[in-house]
Amino acid sequence: MNTNSKTKFKFEKALLTLLEKKHYHDITINEICDTAKKSKMTFYRHYKDKEHLLAEASITLVNKEYNEALEKIIKKESDYEEIGYQSYLKIYGIISDHYNQIENLIYKGDVFPLEIFEEALLNNYKKYITEQIVSAGYDIPNDIFSIFVFEGLFNSAMYNAKQLKISSNKEKVEEDCKKMCRLLTKLEKAILGVNK
Repeated sequence: MNTNSKTKFKFEKALLTLLEKKHYHDITINEICDTAKKSKMTFYRHYKDKEHLLAEASITLVNKEYNEALEKIIKKESDYEEIGYQSYLKIYGIISDHYNQIENLIYKGDVFPLEIFEEALLNNYKKYITEQIVSAGYDIPNDIFSIFVFEGLFNSAMYNAKQLKISSNKEKVEEDCKKMCRLLTKLEKAILGVNK
C-alpha cells in the first residue's frame, strides 16, 4: 500500500469509526481529520468534500471485506453452488456487521448520504454482474439486471440485519438467512445456466 493509499485508508476508517456512534450529518471534517490524525489540507488534497469521502469509504466498507472473504472461500471450496452460498452469507454478514454505520447515514429524513453509499456499492456490483452475464452468454442489459439483483440483495440484507438486532430469537433469524442464501444460490445457478 503506497503513501496515498494509506492516507486515504486512514480518512475512510476515521469516517466509518465515527459513523458507529454518530449520524453522518453530525460528523464534521475537523472530526474526521482529528480521528485520522491528518490535516485538513491533506483531506482536501484527496477529497473535494465529505460526500466524496463517503463514496470511496462505502466501496472500502463492503468490497475490501467481501473480496478478502471471497478469496478465502474460493481457495477452500471448488463447488460453484457452495461458493455462491458462502458468498451470499458473507454479504448478509457484512451488512449486519455494519448496520449501525449504514443506519447513521439516515438523518431526520434525509436519505442523500445513504443514496451515496448505495450508488457506490451498486456501481461496483455492476462489474461483477457484467462478468457473470458475459460469461453465461446472455444478452441482458447489465444495468437492469444489476439493479434488479442488487436492490433485492441490499434491502433483504438490511432487513435481516434489523431482525438480528431486534429479534428475541436470533437463531431463527440466522437460520432463515441461511435458507435464503441457499435459495439465492440455486436461483443464480438456474438463471445463469451453470451445470457445475
